[in-house]
Amino acid sequence: MTPTSLSRRILVIDGDDDVRGILHDRLSALGFQVTVESDGNAGLSRLTVDQHTNPFHGLLVELFLPGLNGSAVLREVRARFPTIPVIVMADSLHVADLRQAMNAGAKEYIVKPFDSELFRRKCLSVFQE
Repeated sequence: MTPTSLSRRILVIDGDDDVRGILHDRLSALGFQVTVESDGNAGLSRLTVDQHTNPFHGLLVELFLPGLNGSAVLREVRARFPTIPVIVMADSLHVADLRQAMNAGAKEYIVKPFDSELFRRKCLSVFQE
């Protein structure tokens, strides 16, 4: 895996501890600075707090989160932080929901369990624009 030339901050929002850890490790290996949150409210709070001092360059969010779901997070991000590219994630049973999220403004989607090479290519493509 090739490290990014610029250190860009990525926020990962996923309700599963193991998945958050895997995503953190994979994105870090690509050279990104990664912050993780476990739910949509915490993720939006983090985006808001950090926007002026240390803004994020991308968001990777699970659609089916406890509390505020990923679709609601996507709507809020599009309204409040329109320049932040978003990749949405869900399992293969929810491909239609992922496609709807693309229509709502997500730049890309990832189906879980994800293919490592496809994950790498999509993240580098979206988060290094």
